[in-house]
Amino acid sequence: MTGRRGVFKRLRRRWSKLPLANRFVLYGSAVTIAAMLLCGVLITSAMTEITLARRGTVVPPLVEGMLAPHIQQIGPDGRLAESDRLALDAMMNESTLLAEFPYLDLWRADGTILYSNSPQLEVRQLEVPLKVQRAFEGEVGVDFTDVRSQDYAEHGLKTDFIEIYFPLFSRETGEIIAVAQLREVTASLEKDLWALTLSSWATAATIGLIVMVALFGIVLEGSRKIERQGRILSRRLAQSHQRAARHRELKAVAQRASLNVTEFTDKHLRTIGTDLHDGPAQTIGFAVLRLDQIRRLPTKGAREKIVAEIETTLGGALSEIRGIALALVLPDIEDLDLAQVIVRAVEQHTRRTGLAIDVDSRIEPVHAAPELSVCVYRFIQEGLNNAFHHGLPEGQTLTATMQGGVLKLSITNKNLTDYVAQADHRGIGLYGLRARVQSIGGHLAFVQKDGRTRLEMWVRHV
Repeated sequence: MTGRRGVFKRLRRRWSKLPLANRFVLYGSAVTIAAMLLCGVLITSAMTEITLARRGTVVPPLVEGMLAPHIQQIGPDGRLAESDRLALDAMMNESTLLAEFPYLDLWRADGTILYSNSPQLEVRQLEVPLKVQRAFEGEVGVDFTDVRSQDYAEHGLKTDFIEIYFPLFSRETGEIIAVAQLREVTASLEKDLWALTLSSWATAATIGLIVMVALFGIVLEGSRKIERQGRILSRRLAQSHQRAARHRELKAVAQRASLNVTEFTDKHLRTIGTDLHDGPAQTIGFAVLRLDQIRRLPTKGAREKIVAEIETTLGGALSEIRGIALALVLPDIEDLDLAQVIVRAVEQHTRRTGLAIDVDSRIEPVHAAPELSVCVYRFIQEGLNNAFHHGLPEGQTLTATMQGGVLKLSITNKNLTDYVAQADHRGIGLYGLRARVQSIGGHLAFVQKDGRTRLEMWVRHV
């Protein structure tokens, strides 16, 4: 079975590789031959029926006039008179009639053979054929020999004949007194039918050939046009592939440029954070330390009140500047794997806010490109900050998965306000975060529904 399937597949592949015009020739030839054979069979069958019907209208009137005078007198024993029987024998022995109609049987209604030129059947009672029964009802019948009938076997016949059944009438009463069964040889009929079949086949083949040639010209022109169009499409497809490759190259260049901008921005923010932390923050801290010396000056009561206000103000400014610096400066994550980056981002948010985050991380400890690590850290930082400022304190969840080389992060929480259009001034904001994720070929989604907010990013990890 497997071998047959293999052969079938090979033939089908070869067939599909043939030009359209060649396939049309093969298909058309098969259809034409089938139509030619079918036409010959149908014409032969129709002409056979017509010929048989013609025999039924021509032969009985001619032969009945020859047979009827010799069956008018039937003896008490059911036999014909000797003179009538000899006359019938002489008629059936005539060479012209014998060559066309070699056998004659005269039936009575009870199945008795009244006369037969086969002497062994005369006066015998046989099973009455259906055509004989119908002939006794006045119907003329013509058909080919039924080789399964009893009379055929009793005759000892070996070939087919055309059997003609017709009634013989009494001249005195007009009743049917016998039915003649005349067997005609089929040689001339077969010759005529075979000639007719050959001519019908030749006619069908000629017409089919003419139609095939005419249609082949049309199909050939269409096939060549399709092949030309195929070659043109192949060239255009090759050009399209080249343009697509060029587009991918330009896209890669754009992504690299975007990455360079992102790296520059991160370095710039790191520098700003460092400057804020080591510059103004240190200066303000030094000023706070000097406040103890101010308290020793005269008019202590009045100045202590002012100094306390200054101390409170400077302390708040110090906390704010350090908070900004902490948000701007990335921790050292270059040597961390993705799982550690996620933990580090969550821990920093917990230290700043004091809130516990429900973390479901299924990330293997694999190292990623620096730009991906930075993007993951910023995504968690921005998402948790937004959840802290605009959502309820409980119900914050971080989910991280890696399937099929695709890293997916999701932060969900119960929200208080709609902050789609708001950009957190303390971070890079959702718009900046989207640009960062897209710069490394990822996608960002933000959904608010039924009082819950979900921020997602997914990117292929190489």
